[in-house]
Amino acid sequence: YAAYHPDSEQDRFYGGGTGGYYVYDFTDVGNPELLVTLTGIRGITRGHTFTPSPDGRYVIAESEYQYAPLRIFDLQPALDGERTNINQPISAWTAQWDHLVHNHEVRWPYVFVSGYLDGLQVFEMSDPENPQTVAYYDTYLGTPSPDASTVMSGSFGVDVRNSDGLIVMSDMTTGIWTFRMEGFSGWNGESWGMPDISSVQKWDVPLRPRPVS
Repeated sequence: YAAYHPDSEQDRFYGGGTGGYYVYDFTDVGNPELLVTLTGIRGITRGHTFTPSPDGRYVIAESEYQYAPLRIFDLQPALDGERTNINQPISAWTAQWDHLVHNHEVRWPYVFVSGYLDGLQVFEMSDPENPQTVAYYDTYLGTPSPDASTVMSGSFGVDVRNSDGLIVMSDMTTGIWTFRMEGFSGWNGESWGMPDISSVQKWDVPLRPRPVS
């Protein structure tokens, strides 16, 4: 995941890999600088999807193995220079303790999750230490099995259209699904006191600076 970080005016890359998760400043693409590592995390040998909040403070980290929740980390101690490595999540979320999820999209304070056997899941993290499920829809029609390979069936990918809030999800068994979530008719970060930054790139819209209070 790559995103602009307004406070530092940096382009930042958030990546999962061997050992955990990593945040780079790649404003100078020929000379990327490692800013933060998230390694030595209990239960993590490799990272998967790794997505920040619009302001870059919080990150949602996925590991994609059975029983693994989504872990939420606060990067502020590292961004403030107090440490270079973060290894303790501040909270975690899961739809079902013995399942796992595949992907997610952040539209603060909502996180839209493609949850394999658990279909579409949405949780909100306005209190990052206490994420709460607010919506779900089961798209997988198969029979659950104790076989580990079978838990990786069902909902695979999810995306959100900011202009009108359309939610699109792919299920490996049942196909493409489109959703509307009650009370969610679009997303703009400024409406939530956040930078208007998400996985939707606005190449034709200049970034509006926020006043510093």
